[in-house]
Amino acid sequence: MMADWRVNLTRNWLYMLTAVLLSVFLWVAVSADRVAERPYSADLLIVNSDRRYVETRREPNADEVTVDFTGRGGELARLVVARPQVLVSIDSVDSNLIEVRLAPDMVTGRGGAELEGVRAIRVRPDRLLLHFQPRLQKVVPVAPNMERVSLAEGYVMSDSVHADPGVVAVDGPENTVAGIESVTTAPVPGSLLREPISVDVPLVSPDPSGLVSLSTSSVRVTVAVEPWAERVFPGIPVAVSAAALEFVRIEPSLVDVRISGPRAAVEAVRPEALSPHVEVEGPADYGELLPIVLPAPAPFLEVSIDPDSARVVVEAGG
Repeated sequence: MMADWRVNLTRNWLYMLTAVLLSVFLWVAVSADRVAERPYSADLLIVNSDRRYVETRREPNADEVTVDFTGRGGELARLVVARPQVLVSIDSVDSNLIEVRLAPDMVTGRGGAELEGVRAIRVRPDRLLLHFQPRLQKVVPVAPNMERVSLAEGYVMSDSVHADPGVVAVDGPENTVAGIESVTTAPVPGSLLREPISVDVPLVSPDPSGLVSLSTSSVRVTVAVEPWAERVFPGIPVAVSAAALEFVRIEPSLVDVRISGPRAAVEAVRPEALSPHVEVEGPADYGELLPIVLPAPAPFLEVSIDPDSARVVVEAGG
């Protein structure tokens, strides 16, 4: 008996498999034609057309809801791929808090397409609380992030770091935007620089909530680099700032001036442009050792004076 069963299975397996497949096919066909009710996830889209306000929060905090659909099984199955959506349109905001009722007539197909062969019968949850804030826009400076920039030995910055554009418009909820004073870039790439660079760098959003938008997503940052240089200008005369008085002299009257910094700026310095001086505020300063003052003749230059102080002396007869 056992042997006969095995023989029949071996000889007739193809017929038996065909029968099973036909049964499955008939079951699927019947199920696809049967009207059923099933829940599906749907994307929740809030479209606020009132530019005066920004949606800041919703209760419950969700980007999708559950929609119960009715229809034939085959049509319902297509909703797994063609994900539906619930579209809520806000034309005007008249309060910081708005309650919205989610109804079946707000349900559409993907991208707003019309539903075919199925019908939405309920949305869960069926109510939303939407929180709004007045919108604020302002312009703030861009601050390049230089934490990863380094210069090769013997090189210095020859100009300020420039961002283009240097300002950006910030748009978002009033309470958030009011506290934003600048927008920072991502770290500017540049290691052991020996020459200028100009690179596009993304801006970092000043608000992690995603409610703040920027007028541009990136800026071009330029870092100017030059070789370091130094020059010494010997015997530069020292002046007295308040010496409308006659019969005064300064000791010493000549100093050596050392200028260092970016090569081009150092080489552009002329001795006649250097004017070291001491500042006398009154008679009590005469005879005292006073510092010698000399502003840098150009940005990014460093100045040292030898000696760095002098005395103003009143000569006899003064």
